[in-house]
Amino acid sequence: MPEEKRNPYKFLFDIDFRKYYEILVKQKGFIFVFCLSSVLSSLGLTYVFSEKYIAATNIYYRPLERSLLRQKDIEAFGAPVPSAPFNVIIQSLQDIIRSETILRPVVETLDLDKTVKVEYSTWYKRWYHNSKDFVKEQLSNLSSLLKYGRIIEEDATFGAIKGFRKSIFIKTTKDSYVYVLGVKDKYPERAAIIVDTVGRYLVDWLKEQDQNPAQQKCIQLNKQLQEMEKKINELRKEREELLMQGDFIAIAEERAEGVRSIYAMEQEAIRVKAQIEEKRKKVSELNRELQKKSATYVNPDDVKKMESDRLFTQIELEGLLAKIDFQQSSIMQLRTKLQKLPSLQKKADNLDMQINAATRIHLHLTDLHIEALSKANSAESEIKVLHQAVVPRIPVQPIKIYHVGLTAVLSLFFSTGLIYVLAFFNIRTFFSSKGLKGRRAIEEITDGETSTDE
Repeated sequence: MPEEKRNPYKFLFDIDFRKYYEILVKQKGFIFVFCLSSVLSSLGLTYVFSEKYIAATNIYYRPLERSLLRQKDIEAFGAPVPSAPFNVIIQSLQDIIRSETILRPVVETLDLDKTVKVEYSTWYKRWYHNSKDFVKEQLSNLSSLLKYGRIIEEDATFGAIKGFRKSIFIKTTKDSYVYVLGVKDKYPERAAIIVDTVGRYLVDWLKEQDQNPAQQKCIQLNKQLQEMEKKINELRKEREELLMQGDFIAIAEERAEGVRSIYAMEQEAIRVKAQIEEKRKKVSELNRELQKKSATYVNPDDVKKMESDRLFTQIELEGLLAKIDFQQSSIMQLRTKLQKLPSLQKKADNLDMQINAATRIHLHLTDLHIEALSKANSAESEIKVLHQAVVPRIPVQPIKIYHVGLTAVLSLFFSTGLIYVLAFFNIRTFFSSKGLKGRRAIEEITDGETSTDE
């Protein structure tokens, strides 16, 4: 088998890379001019583009925990709400500061939608900036014409908000509750003012979002408290009316007192009955004595005395009979009254239970109302601006060394590749007279090398 078929990559070892290097050396003028023009163009563009300054401040995020729950409540034994992850917090803050809620008030307050009038010291600076603004305006009109087929004038406030949204940022270098809030602007003093204003609006907005629900909750809880107080008063009034209907002050005490009264009245009735029986016997004896005396002659004074004793005894007997009737009637009334006590006790116990339940609910609503009121009147916020922004003195872009260095490297690679492409298609360059001419020169070099080897 031939050696070429056994090693298909043998032709790579037969190429003389020194000849291709000679082409590169011969065309070093083209490479130098290409790189130099690219570098000078990049350097010129750094002066065309406006300088940008970044003003920043540190903000501290501190989750607030408010709880006024009593120790005996069930909620007091619950675990606290877990904190949000750091990436969620920073993404939320970034979405907030880039929203219309923050950007529009800042733009309108600082008049960022109006053109800043700058007084230039020389006429050529004024002409340069006016020309640049004119070119930007025409490019914007051209872009609108290409997009929509007509020139649409964008609202100044909307355009300022859109540009402002791109220049504001918030970031952190590590998992920390301290973040960096920054704004990029071409005016250093205005950049610092914008950062301070955004921080203030951010704190006020978060405080408002924390207070508004608490205020609404206070209104709802206040209404519920009033309804609960009204319900408790109605239940207490109903209980008082229930006790007044039965002429009771306290049912349990009244029951015990009634039992004691009945017992005492029954004992008194027994004693009165004994007295009545005694008086009746005495009256009967006096009647018999008077009948005996009337049959025989007796002293009139003795008869008169016996008549007087009988009369007084009869009066006492009638008094005792009236007393026993009254006691029996009182005992019957008291028994009837005591018979109503179980039903009244049941109704009173039910009312007491409702009053206790309503009182506990009222106490719980009072705690929630105090907590919501504290949150609604709190001046604290989860975001705190640690310091005011410092006016930057050094621009962050364009950095000339970065732009020029990157352009130099890219142009070097691009010009080197371009030389071999032009040589492959046999295209002359401006410096072709100083070196070999394209693919034909490469073929001549290859043919010459082949003949020498032969």
